[in-house]
Amino acid sequence: MSHYRPTPPPYGVTPAYVLAPPRPEERLGAPAEPQGPPPPPGYRADPVLPPPRPEDRLHFGPPHPRDRPPMPPRPEEQRQGPVAMPDRRRLDLQAALTAAGVAPTDGDLAALAEIAALGDTTVGTVINWIGTAARASWPRPHAV
Repeated sequence: MSHYRPTPPPYGVTPAYVLAPPRPEERLGAPAEPQGPPPPPGYRADPVLPPPRPEDRLHFGPPHPRDRPPMPPRPEEQRQGPVAMPDRRRLDLQAALTAAGVAPTDGDLAALAEIAALGDTTVGTVINWIGTAARASWPRPHAV
């Protein structure tokens, strides 16, 4: 135990020392100068810093219309539902083909786009077929 810190009393025993209540000038929210006049209502100032001088204040001109954020789109212009589901499915198909060792050509990309438009279930089934065919065929070290 440190010599500079007293040992706390055992549990349930009232200590022999009692802290004195804080002085009025040490209370939170007490005015810094109790003898001075009260501040005007609605005035909030930092008791440590002086108020800013008028020449130190930043003068802003009127706001420009280009400074405002853009207006949100009208309801008829908003996109409804998932935006890029066929694109995500097409990328999943391309990834499955590449993982199986088949690099899609330009003609394959058009077919992949049509397959991707069929739906999640169909695309998932085709991806499973590609994976099963890749495991059943000879091992390929990397995509061609």
